[in-house]
Amino acid sequence: MSPLQLAAFGLASLAVMGNDALQTLGPFLASQRWRRNRLAQGCFLGGVLCAVLLLSWKAGSGDPAWGRLESFPLPTIWRWIDLLPLLTLLGLTRLGLPVSTSFLVLTSVAPMQLGGMLRKSLAGYGLAFLLAALVYGLLAHWLEGNPPAPGGPPGAEPTYQDPHPPAVQPAGAMPWAALQWLAPAGLWSQWLVQDLANLYVVLPRRLSLAELVVTLIVLCGSVALLVCLGGGPIQGRLRSKCRMEDPRSTTVVSLLYGLVLLAFLGGDRLPLSTSWLFLGLLAGREGGLGCRGLGR
Repeated sequence: MSPLQLAAFGLASLAVMGNDALQTLGPFLASQRWRRNRLAQGCFLGGVLCAVLLLSWKAGSGDPAWGRLESFPLPTIWRWIDLLPLLTLLGLTRLGLPVSTSFLVLTSVAPMQLGGMLRKSLAGYGLAFLLAALVYGLLAHWLEGNPPAPGGPPGAEPTYQDPHPPAVQPAGAMPWAALQWLAPAGLWSQWLVQDLANLYVVLPRRLSLAELVVTLIVLCGSVALLVCLGGGPIQGRLRSKCRMEDPRSTTVVSLLYGLVLLAFLGGDRLPLSTSWLFLGLLAGREGGLGCRGLGR
């Protein structure tokens, strides 16, 4: 692992965690804002990350990406220009623009895999849409029947909010307390299985124990930064699509997203865009709510 590859991994960690991973962790971080237990959140997410990564490394004889980089050969020579896609992704993240990190990062290494990734991602979008539309169409009034008062004028652009709000417990949080941790744990682990490839695509396909420990430190640092920031600029975009302070809404979104990712656990190991799955989930949710007269 060269210094340039390590720098690329650091950029990938910051960009992917701040953009793609936040679609997974955003609802969890928002539902926990009133608790101020940031150390517990960071340890919880870091613990799941270490467990998933160590399991992949052990089972794959040094492979940290669950075999999802078999069709993505490592470039024989790394140049500074190879950092451009990662710098672009980091810039888009700082601007608060959600993008598909799988397409931007992975296809820069192996463009020939774009067609297969597109087909798999479209299938995931359709599955997520149908599942969310069915669930919210049947259970809309129970899940979203009492929306909170709007915090601004209709159509207002979402803004990045203070990551340290007053510690006020939202109504209905206690009955959902256990699910608020269990659902994100399952979702976080499934996302890692799918998208660790986006992070490790810049590194050798087999890592020594020392190299693995170095990457774990980098990844845990990125997760800690994400927790300390309360999400970052992307979080405002997510709040415009989901009632993220409502424990029911955040828990159900996490459960459904985790189920869709679980459906793609087997089969071929070609990576897919988890961003497309998340967008399909939100679109299906809006469709289900609209059919029941609860659309936003």
